[in-house]
Amino acid sequence: MYRKRYLQEIVEKTVEELPEHHRLVFKLRELEGKSYEEIAEITGVNLGTVKSRLHRARTSFAERIEPLLN
Repeated sequence: MYRKRYLQEIVEKTVEELPEHHRLVFKLRELEGKSYEEIAEITGVNLGTVKSRLHRARTSFAERIEPLLN
């Protein structure tokens, strides 16, 4: 139980450290399960931009969270 709560706090903190435009697409896709098309419509950017931002957000998230998990 403690470990699960700890991991949840780490994930939330790490997501909040992402730049706003990356954080938004990351939350919409990874936490809310929206499709790329839905995210493009919500954010008002084209599909390619959504994919690019999501890739960068995932990479940044992984780089930030990795040291906290070891």
